[in-house]
Amino acid sequence: MTGAPRTLPIRLDPLPGEALDSWLEALAQRLDTPLGDVRSHLGFPVRDRSGNHLRDIPPDWTIALREYETSAIAHASGLSPTVITAMTLAHYDQRAFRIDLDRRHVDRRVLWGRGRGSRFCPNCLADSGGRWKLTWRLGWAFACPTHRRLLTDCCPNCGRVQRERPRSGRVVPQPGICGNPPSRPGRASSGGCGFDLTETRTLRLPAGHPALTAQDRLLDIIESGTAAFGAYTASPQSAYDALADIRAVGGRVLADLPADVIKNLLPADLADEHLTLAPGSRLASRAVERPGLMAPPRAVSAAVAVAIALRVLEHRDLHQAGEAMRGLLEAMREELWQISATSIDSWGRGLSPVLNAVHLAALAPSFRPSDQLRFRTVTTMPSRPNLTHAELTGRARNIPSTFWPSWAVRLTPSEGVYARVLAPVLASALLTIGSRANLDDAARHLGAVIDGVEISRILQLLNDRPQWPDMMNALVRLADHLDSNDIPIDYQRRRRLDYTSLLPHERWLDICRRTGTQPGQGRREQIIRCRLFQRISGLPAEAAPSYGKVGEAPFRAETARAAALQTPELAEELDRGLPGTSWQPTASTTSR
Repeated sequence: MTGAPRTLPIRLDPLPGEALDSWLEALAQRLDTPLGDVRSHLGFPVRDRSGNHLRDIPPDWTIALREYETSAIAHASGLSPTVITAMTLAHYDQRAFRIDLDRRHVDRRVLWGRGRGSRFCPNCLADSGGRWKLTWRLGWAFACPTHRRLLTDCCPNCGRVQRERPRSGRVVPQPGICGNPPSRPGRASSGGCGFDLTETRTLRLPAGHPALTAQDRLLDIIESGTAAFGAYTASPQSAYDALADIRAVGGRVLADLPADVIKNLLPADLADEHLTLAPGSRLASRAVERPGLMAPPRAVSAAVAVAIALRVLEHRDLHQAGEAMRGLLEAMREELWQISATSIDSWGRGLSPVLNAVHLAALAPSFRPSDQLRFRTVTTMPSRPNLTHAELTGRARNIPSTFWPSWAVRLTPSEGVYARVLAPVLASALLTIGSRANLDDAARHLGAVIDGVEISRILQLLNDRPQWPDMMNALVRLADHLDSNDIPIDYQRRRRLDYTSLLPHERWLDICRRTGTQPGQGRREQIIRCRLFQRISGLPAEAAPSYGKVGEAPFRAETARAAALQTPELAEELDRGLPGTSWQPTASTTSR
């Protein structure tokens, strides 16, 4: 474009939502002037047979305009630059698709972008006098909510998609008439095949039809730029991310969902239309080539994909959404356990945390108990492990090797497992929440008082209990508390202390005299020393230096008797020690 064009003698306002090429054609028709003359007057250069991209001439002006091009059109037409830009696909850039603005090219590999071509509603064309909506160019457009019918993919006469190529500039446009070149020699020279597109027949949809509901939802997401419905209520996402989710699920539907399942999920009219492929149709042949990877070539296929995807994402509760997705996954693959938490990465790029959470919720029943903790599947927003090594080490400092007794008792089932057996398992399990550490690594961080095989065995027993979800919830909340609060006790340091001087014999006798406690014959003293070791270090009593002198069976028996004989005075003395004494453990040289 060179210089400012003269103002037009007749001005024409675009209709709400109208596309730029449609407005140019309507303007040419209003001026009774060939379309090429109108383009030339507005400063659009004439296309050559080749080399147009070197002259910065896009395949379609409706994709995007340069600032100087917009200014020239605004000067000649009297329209504001904002109104003109709203007639181009750049209006939807980064919401419904992505445009390479340097090349003025729609990326077809992202968000079902359509580089060219337009669907249409015959009724809308008839009502508007042949004006075309910009949204019809979106890969997300498949139905007309106003007239309750599927959009048309192509001209029923020539069988070709509309507006894939620039319309002829040699004639005055005829609104609502197919502008594709004649398919047969000798056809009328009207600049197209000549079929009246308002006479096209498409599938009618009753009010409340899933395809109409899905179309309304998509248009709302695109126009608002945000998804805050259903699964996105608690964590709203940008339109770009939400549409990436819908494309990911819809793509799997088109590629892998069996026909009988589609028929069960959707009304018969939509399912049958989708599954019926017209023989010899170019659109039908394109529909079966890597379905779902690019924008579906047929409106009905897009409607099926989006409607089923929204059956999952419309659930406000992520776990209900996960249950709906689990049904789809089971229909696509016979064995759910074969699907991993990262399988969804192959569905597409840029998936939101919400869809990842729904996917994890769907797989949760097939996860091992340790993975249920790792992915936090019991929470309202399951997520992949994101704990760094430093954060993992920090949490390990806050956890004793054997779970706190008060917690262990509360979480111990009424039968099947003892609290003393469960305590080290729960401690290691707490370390796996949100982390990539395996069970053996978790145990090593806490002093290796148990191994991964035993942890896995006990967790599987717990998983079979109806209380397991509540136990997981308690563990996850506890882990979050430990991560977000300053914990005064460093159990990692306590695990390295030297406990050989813990509660010397003389101190024990002194405490017994003060509290009126029978000191026993030596075993009781050793039991008390082991219990103090366990309370201070967080390690099991079996790791105490004096434990070997007692033995497991005598230890348990004497522990029960000592507990029965322990008085409040004795407990108080053991808790705080005696003033002026030093029977507490000391730091070893290796712990510094």
